[in-house]
Formats: sequence, C-alpha cells, structure tokens
Amino acid sequence: MVRILILIILVALFYYLCKRFITFMNADSDEAKARKHNQPAEEKIVKCAYCGTHIPERESMLLDDKTVCKQQPCQHHDAT
Repeated sequence: MVRILILIILVALFYYLCKRFITFMNADSDEAKARKHNQPAEEKIVKCAYCGTHIPERESMLLDDKTVCKQQPCQHHDAT
C-alpha cells in the first residue's frame, strides 16, 4: 500500500514539474515574440526632388508638394 502511495506522489510530482517547465518555456517564447513585435517597422525610403538623394521618410519634408531632404541646399531651393 505504501509503495502505491509513493508511486502516486512521484507521478504527481513529475506531472507538476513537467507542466511548470512547459509553462516556463512558453513564457520565454511569448517574451521573444513580444520583443520581435516591438521592433520598429521598416521605414519608407523617399527620393529628394532636388538632389536625388534617397533618404528615410522621417528625414524628409514637403516643400511645394515635393519631397525634399532637410539638408540646407535642398531646404532653401528656389522652385522657379
């Protein structure tokens, strides 16, 4: 009778440890997925209408409905 009780306790302990291990591994993979999704999205690259330089969209601005880079020559270009 004691052997059966010890066997049941060992099986229950094994089940509990396996379940915790699987939960721990899933938490790690969920954490990795969350980090992957928090990475910034790819940024659009645009071409400056005046100098022809390809730049990230965040480094550009609209000037007379044309995309230009924020560098000094392009920023003050006369659209005559």
